[in-house]
Amino acid sequence: MMKNLLTLIVVALLASATTAEDRVWTDATGGHTVEAEFSGLNDGKVILKRVDGQTFAMPLEGFSRADQEYVRKEVERRRAALKVEVSDKPGTVLYGPGKQLCALANSMIDESSGLACSRSRPGLFWTHNDSGDLARLYALDRQGKDLGWCDLKDVQAFDFEDVASFSRDGKHYLLVGDTGNNGLAATIQILYLIEEPPIDADKGVSLAETPIVQVINYSYEDDHRNCEALAIDPSDRTILLVTKERESKCLVYALVWPKNDPKQATSAKKIATLKIPLVTAMDVSPDGRRAVVLTYGNAYEYTRGEKETWATAFSRRPALIRVPERVQGESICYGPDGKTLYLTSEKLPTPLIEVPVK
Repeated sequence: MMKNLLTLIVVALLASATTAEDRVWTDATGGHTVEAEFSGLNDGKVILKRVDGQTFAMPLEGFSRADQEYVRKEVERRRAALKVEVSDKPGTVLYGPGKQLCALANSMIDESSGLACSRSRPGLFWTHNDSGDLARLYALDRQGKDLGWCDLKDVQAFDFEDVASFSRDGKHYLLVGDTGNNGLAATIQILYLIEEPPIDADKGVSLAETPIVQVINYSYEDDHRNCEALAIDPSDRTILLVTKERESKCLVYALVWPKNDPKQATSAKKIATLKIPLVTAMDVSPDGRRAVVLTYGNAYEYTRGEKETWATAFSRRPALIRVPERVQGESICYGPDGKTLYLTSEKLPTPLIEVPVK
C-alpha cells in the first residue's frame, strides 16, 4: 500500500495546475500542528508551503493517519485531473511534451532505424540506416550537424535494425543489431560489438572504418523471430531483444553475453510477453533500472527495483510515454542523463526529437 501511495504522490509533484488549499496538518504524535498547503513529495518527504510562504519537508509517516489519507485522496484527484498514465512501480519518470530539435543535415541518413547516445562525447549520437545501406554508423549532434560516418570493417549489412551504447571497464562500446527478419526465414541473427569510434564535436569522426571486437551469433529458443529492438543492461551486459509481431503483443528475450566464439550461436531465452504491438526500438538506461520500448505510436517505460529481474519488471504495467508523431519512427535512446529521450524517423527530412523529463 505504501509503495502505491508513494507512486501517486510522485505524480502529484507535477500537478501545479491543480493545487490544494491551505489546511491544518497534525504530526503523528498529535502534539504539533501547522497551517500549510500540500505541494508534493521528494525522496519520501511531504513538501508543505506555510501561509507565510516558507516551504519545508517532513517524512510522510510523520503525519497523522488523517493527513496521510488526505494526501492519498489529493493525489488521486490530481492524477485524475491530469489523466496521467503511470506504472505501479515507484521510480517512474514523468515526461513532458516532446518536440523536434532539428532536421538532420546529412541527407544520407534517409532511413534512421537505430539511435544511440555517445558515451565518450555526451551530446553526440550515432545512427544507422535500415536495410539497403552499407554497414555504416553516422554521427550527429543535438543540432543535427553532420559529423561524418564510420564503416564496420569487413561487415556486410543485411538488415540493421537497432544500435545500443554502453560503457565497461573504462571503455565505450556500440552494439549493432543485424536482427531484421521480415520473412522469418533466417535461423541465425548477428550482433556486432565495436569500440565507439573517435569523434569530436567540431571535427567529427576521425576513423574511416572500425574493427569488430566481437561477433555474436544467436537464435531464439522457440522459433524464428523478427526483431527491431535491441538494448543492453550495462550492469551485467545482458542483451535484451523485443520482437516485432503481427499480433497485438511482442516477446522479450534475454541473451547472456557469450564467449567470443563466432562459430557458436547462443540461444536467446524468452522472459516476457508484452501487450504492445509493432515494437520498433528500445533502450536501457545507463543505471540499468529502466527500459523504454517504442512503437510506431507511443513509447512505454518499464522500471525495476534494485534486485529485481527484467522478467519481473516486464510483468508490470508500464508507464505510457506520449511522443510526437513521426512518419515512420523506428529509433529511440536515452540521453547522457539517462532519462531524456531522443528519437528519429525513417523518412526525409529526418527529424531529431527530444522528450524531456518534467
